[in-house]
Amino acid sequence: MLLKKLTINKFRNIERSTLEFDSRFNLFHGRNGQGKTNYLESIFFLGTLKSFRNAKQKEMLPWNENSSFLECVLLDNNLGHELSVSFENSTRSLKIDGKSASRTVDYCRILSVVAFAPEEITMINGAPEQRRRYLDRAIFSSDPGYLKIYHDYYRVLKQRNQLLKLRSYAGIEAWTDQLAATGARLALERSVYTAQLAEAFDCYYKSISGSDEEVSLCYHHSSYAGGSTQEEIREELIKEITRTSRTERERGTTLVGPHRDDLEFYLNNRLIREHGSQGQQKSFVMALKMAEIDYLSKISERVPILLLDDMTAELDRSRIDHLMEFLVNRDMQVFITTTDQTAVPLPAGMKCSAFLVENGRTV
Repeated sequence: MLLKKLTINKFRNIERSTLEFDSRFNLFHGRNGQGKTNYLESIFFLGTLKSFRNAKQKEMLPWNENSSFLECVLLDNNLGHELSVSFENSTRSLKIDGKSASRTVDYCRILSVVAFAPEEITMINGAPEQRRRYLDRAIFSSDPGYLKIYHDYYRVLKQRNQLLKLRSYAGIEAWTDQLAATGARLALERSVYTAQLAEAFDCYYKSISGSDEEVSLCYHHSSYAGGSTQEEIREELIKEITRTSRTERERGTTLVGPHRDDLEFYLNNRLIREHGSQGQQKSFVMALKMAEIDYLSKISERVPILLLDDMTAELDRSRIDHLMEFLVNRDMQVFITTTDQTAVPLPAGMKCSAFLVENGRTV
Protein backbone atom coordinates (compact mmCIF):
# COMPACT_ATOMS: atom_id res chain seq x y z
CA MET A 1 0.00 0.00 0.00
CA LEU A 2 1.53 3.29 -1.11
CA LEU A 3 0.03 6.78 -0.93
CA LYS A 4 1.58 8.82 -3.72
CA LYS A 5 -0.37 12.09 -3.72
CA LEU A 6 -2.81 13.88 -1.43
CA THR A 7 -5.05 16.84 -2.28
CA ILE A 8 -6.90 18.74 0.46
CA ASN A 9 -9.42 21.54 0.05
CA LYS A 10 -10.87 23.06 3.22
CA PHE A 11 -10.23 20.48 5.93
CA ARG A 12 -9.78 21.67 9.55
CA ASN A 13 -7.29 24.56 9.30
CA ILE A 14 -5.93 23.46 5.91
CA GLU A 15 -7.20 25.78 3.18
CA ARG A 16 -5.61 24.06 0.18
CA SER A 17 -2.72 21.64 -0.13
CA THR A 18 -1.34 19.15 -2.64
CA LEU A 19 1.50 16.91 -1.48
CA GLU A 20 3.51 14.06 -2.97
CA PHE A 21 5.04 11.50 -0.62
CA ASP A 22 8.06 9.27 -0.19
CA SER A 23 7.47 5.53 -0.35
CA ARG A 24 8.91 4.97 3.15
CA PHE A 25 8.87 7.79 5.72
CA ASN A 26 7.06 11.12 5.66
CA LEU A 27 7.53 13.56 8.51
CA PHE A 28 5.25 16.47 9.42
CA HIS A 29 7.02 18.68 11.94
CA GLY A 30 6.44 22.06 13.55
CA ARG A 31 5.16 23.75 16.68
CA ASN A 32 2.06 22.55 18.52
CA GLY A 33 -1.30 23.75 17.23
CA GLN A 34 -0.18 24.29 13.63
CA GLY A 35 -2.19 21.48 12.03
CA LYS A 36 0.25 18.59 11.69
CA THR A 37 -2.28 16.06 12.95
CA ASN A 38 -4.86 17.36 10.48
CA TYR A 39 -2.81 15.99 7.58
CA LEU A 40 -2.77 12.51 9.15
CA GLU A 41 -6.45 12.76 9.98
CA SER A 42 -7.26 13.59 6.34
CA ILE A 43 -5.45 10.43 5.19
CA PHE A 44 -7.25 8.32 7.79
CA PHE A 45 -10.60 9.81 6.80
CA LEU A 46 -9.93 9.09 3.12
CA GLY A 47 -9.38 5.43 3.97
CA THR A 48 -12.01 4.81 6.65
CA LEU A 49 -14.48 7.73 6.54
CA LYS A 50 -13.77 8.08 10.27
CA SER A 51 -11.59 10.33 12.41
CA PHE A 52 -9.02 8.71 14.68
CA ARG A 53 -9.73 11.62 17.03
CA ASN A 54 -13.36 10.48 17.27
CA ALA A 55 -14.54 13.73 15.73
CA LYS A 56 -17.84 14.04 13.93
CA GLN A 57 -17.76 14.80 10.22
CA LYS A 58 -19.02 18.36 10.66
CA GLU A 59 -16.25 19.05 13.20
CA MET A 60 -13.64 18.57 10.45
CA LEU A 61 -15.01 21.47 8.43
CA PRO A 62 -13.17 24.79 8.78
CA TRP A 63 -14.88 27.63 10.58
CA ASN A 64 -17.58 29.26 8.43
CA GLU A 65 -17.20 26.63 5.69
CA ASN A 66 -19.88 24.12 4.76
CA SER A 67 -17.98 21.68 2.53
CA SER A 68 -14.65 19.89 2.25
CA PHE A 69 -12.88 17.83 -0.43
CA LEU A 70 -10.15 15.19 -0.09
CA GLU A 71 -8.50 13.19 -2.86
CA CYS A 72 -5.57 10.79 -3.08
CA VAL A 73 -3.66 8.74 -5.63
CA LEU A 74 -2.39 5.40 -4.35
CA LEU A 75 -0.84 2.10 -5.37
CA ASP A 76 -2.22 -1.18 -4.05
CA ASN A 77 0.16 -4.00 -4.97
CA ASN A 78 1.20 -1.93 -8.02
CA LEU A 79 -2.44 -1.34 -9.02
CA GLY A 80 -3.24 2.38 -9.19
CA HIS A 81 -6.37 3.94 -7.69
CA GLU A 82 -7.83 7.37 -7.08
CA LEU A 83 -10.10 7.97 -4.08
CA SER A 84 -12.04 11.12 -3.31
CA VAL A 85 -14.57 12.20 -0.75
CA SER A 86 -16.47 15.48 -0.59
CA PHE A 87 -18.60 16.13 2.46
CA GLU A 88 -20.77 18.66 4.23
CA ASN A 89 -22.19 18.57 7.77
CA SER A 90 -23.87 15.17 7.49
CA THR A 91 -23.74 14.17 3.81
CA ARG A 92 -20.86 12.99 1.64
CA SER A 93 -20.05 11.82 -1.87
CA LEU A 94 -17.55 9.02 -2.53
CA LYS A 95 -15.66 8.21 -5.72
CA ILE A 96 -13.35 5.36 -6.71
CA ASP A 97 -11.30 5.98 -9.85
CA GLY A 98 -13.62 8.82 -10.82
CA LYS A 99 -16.82 6.77 -10.50
CA SER A 100 -19.39 7.21 -7.73
CA ALA A 101 -19.20 4.57 -4.98
CA SER A 102 -22.69 3.75 -3.76
CA ARG A 103 -21.57 1.33 -1.04
CA THR A 104 -19.36 2.50 1.82
CA VAL A 105 -17.98 -1.00 2.30
CA ASP A 106 -16.60 -1.05 -1.27
CA TYR A 107 -14.95 2.34 -0.82
CA CYS A 108 -13.34 1.42 2.50
CA ARG A 109 -11.66 -1.68 1.07
CA ILE A 110 -9.28 0.39 -1.08
CA LEU A 111 -6.97 2.33 1.26
CA SER A 112 -5.66 0.24 4.17
CA VAL A 113 -4.51 2.51 6.99
CA VAL A 114 -3.69 2.16 10.70
CA ALA A 115 -3.35 5.10 13.11
CA PHE A 116 -1.44 5.27 16.39
CA ALA A 117 -2.41 8.37 18.38
CA PRO A 118 -1.30 9.44 21.89
CA GLU A 119 -4.88 9.03 23.14
CA GLU A 120 -4.57 5.27 22.71
CA ILE A 121 -2.06 5.16 25.54
CA THR A 122 -4.83 6.39 27.85
CA MET A 123 -7.34 3.73 26.85
CA ILE A 124 -5.83 1.21 29.27
CA ASN A 125 -6.92 3.30 32.26
CA GLY A 126 -9.93 4.82 30.53
CA ALA A 127 -13.56 3.77 30.39
CA PRO A 128 -14.61 0.50 28.68
CA GLU A 129 -16.13 2.61 25.90
CA GLN A 130 -12.62 3.70 24.84
CA ARG A 131 -11.43 0.11 24.54
CA ARG A 132 -14.57 -0.96 22.66
CA ARG A 133 -14.04 1.98 20.29
CA TYR A 134 -10.44 0.92 19.66
CA LEU A 135 -11.50 -2.68 19.03
CA ASP A 136 -14.33 -1.72 16.67
CA ARG A 137 -12.02 0.54 14.67
CA ALA A 138 -9.31 -2.14 14.43
CA ILE A 139 -11.77 -4.79 13.24
CA PHE A 140 -13.24 -2.39 10.69
CA SER A 141 -9.74 -1.74 9.31
CA SER A 142 -9.31 -5.45 8.65
CA ASP A 143 -12.90 -6.05 7.46
CA PRO A 144 -15.03 -3.09 6.30
CA GLY A 145 -18.02 -5.45 6.26
CA TYR A 146 -17.90 -5.29 10.06
CA LEU A 147 -19.48 -1.84 9.85
CA LYS A 148 -22.86 -3.35 8.97
CA ILE A 149 -22.65 -5.80 11.90
CA TYR A 150 -21.87 -2.89 14.22
CA HIS A 151 -24.66 -0.65 12.89
CA ASP A 152 -27.22 -3.47 12.92
CA TYR A 153 -26.69 -4.05 16.62
CA TYR A 154 -26.69 -0.41 17.69
CA ARG A 155 -29.76 0.35 15.57
CA VAL A 156 -31.68 -2.39 17.41
CA LEU A 157 -30.29 -1.27 20.76
CA LYS A 158 -31.42 2.31 20.15
CA GLN A 159 -34.95 1.20 19.25
CA ARG A 160 -35.22 -1.14 22.23
CA ASN A 161 -33.97 1.54 24.62
CA GLN A 162 -36.55 3.94 23.23
CA LEU A 163 -39.35 1.49 24.06
CA LEU A 164 -37.98 0.95 27.57
CA LYS A 165 -37.67 4.68 28.16
CA LEU A 166 -41.24 5.31 27.03
CA ARG A 167 -42.47 2.25 28.99
CA SER A 168 -44.03 1.00 25.76
CA TYR A 169 -43.55 -2.75 25.99
CA ALA A 170 -45.79 -3.92 23.15
CA GLY A 171 -43.57 -5.73 20.67
CA ILE A 172 -40.46 -5.48 22.83
CA GLU A 173 -39.96 -9.26 22.62
CA ALA A 174 -39.30 -8.99 18.90
CA TRP A 175 -36.69 -6.31 19.52
CA THR A 176 -35.15 -8.48 22.24
CA ASP A 177 -34.80 -11.35 19.77
CA GLN A 178 -33.12 -9.04 17.27
CA LEU A 179 -30.85 -7.63 19.98
CA ALA A 180 -29.69 -11.13 20.93
CA ALA A 181 -29.13 -12.15 17.30
CA THR A 182 -27.21 -9.04 16.24
CA GLY A 183 -25.41 -8.82 19.61
CA ALA A 184 -24.20 -12.42 19.36
CA ARG A 185 -22.69 -11.77 15.96
CA LEU A 186 -21.01 -8.55 17.12
CA ALA A 187 -19.60 -10.16 20.26
CA LEU A 188 -18.26 -13.15 18.32
CA GLU A 189 -16.50 -10.90 15.79
CA ARG A 190 -14.83 -8.96 18.60
CA SER A 191 -13.84 -12.11 20.46
CA VAL A 192 -12.36 -13.81 17.38
CA TYR A 193 -10.37 -10.72 16.42
CA THR A 194 -8.95 -10.40 19.95
CA ALA A 195 -7.82 -14.05 19.87
CA GLN A 196 -6.17 -13.54 16.47
CA LEU A 197 -3.88 -10.83 17.89
CA ALA A 198 -2.81 -12.79 20.95
CA GLU A 199 0.31 -14.66 19.77
CA ALA A 200 1.96 -11.79 17.89
CA PHE A 201 1.03 -9.40 20.69
CA ASP A 202 2.85 -11.50 23.28
CA CYS A 203 5.99 -11.68 21.12
CA TYR A 204 6.06 -7.94 20.48
CA TYR A 205 5.57 -7.09 24.13
CA LYS A 206 8.53 -9.25 25.14
CA SER A 207 10.66 -7.64 22.46
CA ILE A 208 9.76 -4.08 23.44
CA SER A 209 9.99 -4.54 27.20
CA GLY A 210 13.00 -6.85 27.20
CA SER A 211 11.30 -9.00 29.83
CA ASP A 212 9.63 -12.40 30.15
CA GLU A 213 6.45 -10.98 31.67
CA GLU A 214 3.28 -12.77 30.62
CA VAL A 215 0.74 -10.59 28.86
CA SER A 216 -2.67 -11.41 27.44
CA LEU A 217 -5.81 -9.92 25.93
CA CYS A 218 -9.34 -10.92 26.87
CA TYR A 219 -12.64 -9.89 25.35
CA HIS A 220 -14.85 -9.81 28.44
CA HIS A 221 -18.63 -10.23 28.35
CA SER A 222 -19.39 -7.89 31.24
CA SER A 223 -23.15 -8.44 31.50
CA TYR A 224 -23.66 -12.04 30.36
CA ALA A 225 -21.88 -15.36 30.01
CA GLY A 226 -20.03 -15.81 26.74
CA GLY A 227 -19.83 -18.73 24.36
CA SER A 228 -17.66 -20.20 21.64
CA THR A 229 -20.31 -19.99 18.91
CA GLN A 230 -22.75 -17.34 17.78
CA GLU A 231 -25.71 -19.49 18.85
CA GLU A 232 -24.29 -20.06 22.33
CA ILE A 233 -23.79 -16.32 22.81
CA ARG A 234 -27.31 -15.61 21.54
CA GLU A 235 -28.80 -18.06 24.03
CA GLU A 236 -26.82 -16.53 26.90
CA LEU A 237 -27.97 -13.06 25.93
CA ILE A 238 -31.62 -14.15 25.89
CA LYS A 239 -31.20 -15.84 29.26
CA GLU A 240 -29.62 -12.79 30.91
CA ILE A 241 -32.00 -10.28 29.33
CA THR A 242 -34.93 -12.34 30.63
CA ARG A 243 -33.40 -12.43 34.11
CA THR A 244 -32.86 -8.65 34.23
CA SER A 245 -36.05 -7.58 32.43
CA ARG A 246 -37.68 -6.17 35.57
CA THR A 247 -34.63 -4.03 36.38
CA GLU A 248 -34.42 -2.89 32.76
CA ARG A 249 -37.98 -1.63 32.87
CA GLU A 250 -37.32 0.20 36.12
CA ARG A 251 -34.23 1.91 34.72
CA GLY A 252 -35.56 2.38 31.19
CA THR A 253 -32.48 1.04 29.41
CA THR A 254 -30.92 -2.18 28.11
CA LEU A 255 -28.56 -3.60 30.71
CA VAL A 256 -27.28 -6.66 28.87
CA GLY A 257 -25.30 -6.89 25.63
CA PRO A 258 -21.98 -6.18 23.89
CA HIS A 259 -22.49 -2.43 24.36
CA ARG A 260 -21.36 -3.13 27.94
CA ASP A 261 -18.46 -5.48 27.08
CA ASP A 262 -14.79 -4.69 27.63
CA LEU A 263 -11.37 -5.46 26.21
CA GLU A 264 -9.23 -6.40 29.18
CA PHE A 265 -5.43 -6.28 29.31
CA TYR A 266 -3.50 -8.56 31.66
CA LEU A 267 0.10 -8.52 32.87
CA ASN A 268 1.17 -11.63 34.80
CA ASN A 269 -2.53 -12.56 35.14
CA ARG A 270 -3.42 -9.22 36.73
CA LEU A 271 -5.23 -6.28 35.15
CA ILE A 272 -2.53 -3.95 33.87
CA ARG A 273 -4.61 -0.85 34.57
CA GLU A 274 -4.51 -1.75 38.27
CA HIS A 275 -0.98 -3.12 38.59
CA GLY A 276 1.09 -1.99 35.58
CA SER A 277 3.53 0.92 35.55
CA GLN A 278 3.30 3.72 32.98
CA GLY A 279 6.18 2.16 31.06
CA GLN A 280 4.52 -1.24 31.00
CA GLN A 281 1.26 0.29 29.80
CA LYS A 282 3.01 2.12 26.96
CA SER A 283 4.80 -1.07 25.89
CA PHE A 284 1.46 -2.85 26.02
CA VAL A 285 -0.24 -0.43 23.61
CA MET A 286 2.77 -0.43 21.27
CA ALA A 287 2.75 -4.23 21.12
CA LEU A 288 -1.00 -4.19 20.48
CA LYS A 289 -0.56 -1.80 17.55
CA MET A 290 2.27 -3.89 16.07
CA ALA A 291 0.14 -7.04 16.33
CA GLU A 292 -2.71 -5.18 14.63
CA ILE A 293 -0.44 -4.23 11.70
CA ASP A 294 0.84 -7.80 11.37
CA TYR A 295 -2.67 -9.26 11.39
CA LEU A 296 -3.91 -6.76 8.83
CA SER A 297 -0.93 -7.51 6.57
CA LYS A 298 -1.53 -11.26 6.83
CA ILE A 299 -5.24 -11.35 6.05
CA SER A 300 -5.18 -8.75 3.27
CA GLU A 301 -1.80 -9.71 1.79
CA ARG A 302 -0.83 -6.05 1.76
CA VAL A 303 0.98 -3.89 4.30
CA PRO A 304 -1.14 -0.97 5.56
CA ILE A 305 -0.06 2.64 5.70
CA LEU A 306 0.83 3.66 9.25
CA LEU A 307 0.03 7.05 10.79
CA LEU A 308 1.98 7.94 13.95
CA ASP A 309 0.63 11.07 15.59
CA ASP A 310 2.97 12.92 17.97
CA MET A 311 4.99 9.75 18.54
CA THR A 312 7.59 11.42 20.78
CA ALA A 313 5.01 12.82 23.21
CA GLU A 314 4.12 9.63 25.09
CA LEU A 315 7.04 7.30 24.37
CA ASP A 316 10.50 7.41 25.91
CA ARG A 317 13.64 7.01 23.79
CA SER A 318 13.94 3.26 24.36
CA ARG A 319 10.39 2.59 23.16
CA ILE A 320 10.79 4.96 20.21
CA ASP A 321 13.91 3.03 19.19
CA HIS A 322 12.02 -0.29 19.38
CA LEU A 323 9.16 1.16 17.35
CA MET A 324 11.47 2.57 14.67
CA GLU A 325 13.33 -0.73 14.41
CA PHE A 326 9.98 -2.47 13.81
CA LEU A 327 9.07 0.06 11.10
CA VAL A 328 12.44 0.16 9.36
CA ASN A 329 12.46 -3.63 9.03
CA ARG A 330 9.11 -3.62 7.25
CA ASP A 331 8.46 -2.47 3.74
CA MET A 332 5.73 -0.06 4.72
CA GLN A 333 4.91 3.62 4.25
CA VAL A 334 4.85 5.66 7.45
CA PHE A 335 3.56 9.17 8.23
CA ILE A 336 4.78 10.80 11.45
CA THR A 337 4.01 14.06 13.24
CA THR A 338 6.41 15.53 15.77
CA THR A 339 7.39 18.87 17.27
CA ASP A 340 11.08 17.92 17.05
CA GLN A 341 12.38 16.51 13.79
CA THR A 342 15.61 15.33 15.45
CA ALA A 343 13.64 13.19 17.94
CA VAL A 344 12.71 10.70 15.20
CA PRO A 345 15.73 8.35 14.98
CA LEU A 346 15.75 7.32 11.33
CA PRO A 347 18.82 5.34 10.23
CA ALA A 348 21.35 7.11 8.05
CA GLY A 349 20.38 6.88 4.40
CA MET A 350 16.73 6.02 5.09
CA LYS A 351 14.41 7.72 2.60
CA CYS A 352 12.24 10.43 4.14
CA SER A 353 10.26 13.47 3.01
CA ALA A 354 9.87 16.23 5.60
CA PHE A 355 7.12 18.87 5.68
CA LEU A 356 7.25 21.88 8.01
CA VAL A 357 3.69 22.83 8.99
CA GLU A 358 2.80 26.41 9.92
CA ASN A 359 -0.83 27.49 10.41
CA GLY A 360 -2.13 24.60 8.29
CA ARG A 361 0.32 25.18 5.41
CA THR A 362 3.38 23.16 4.48
CA VAL A 363 6.38 25.41 3.90
